[in-house]
Amino acid sequence: MFDPIKPPAARRPEEALELVSQALSDGDLEAALAQYEKQALLACWPLGGAPGDGDVRAALAGVMALRLPLYLRVVTVLEGPELALVICVRRIAGTGPDGERVWFAGHGCAVLRPQPDGAWRIAADAWRVSPDPAGTELPPDPPEIPPGTAGDPVSGEGQGGQPHH
Repeated sequence: MFDPIKPPAARRPEEALELVSQALSDGDLEAALAQYEKQALLACWPLGGAPGDGDVRAALAGVMALRLPLYLRVVTVLEGPELALVICVRRIAGTGPDGERVWFAGHGCAVLRPQPDGAWRIAADAWRVSPDPAGTELPPDPPEIPPGTAGDPVSGEGQGGQPHH
């Protein structure tokens, strides 16, 4: 069935990964695929096959078949004018459709490119999720950087001064 509503376009590199996570959690494979370039590669192991097999549709369908929410935490975004690298942690946890406990988590990264329409799309994506029989939680979020003070030369960059050796 044709869906007349187009999936949202990512306006920031990390938003593309967030939209993939949301779409897979909602069971919308086409919305997840819309965040990838047509020639994109995806290595997703162990869930989607061997590293480097590259089949985005098959890997995402494998994740979606678990029928569980996909949690995403963006760790770092390195953005340039023509490319961006997003490093993240992904987690899938719950009871799968077969009634078995499912718990996968791990770091991943994605390379994204801006498109002519201003949207960012994923060109290459690597998921390294591992089963964790203990069900260990994700590591805590890093502490927030405190806002700059009035005396800072650039807001949010600390007090400045000479480096300590």
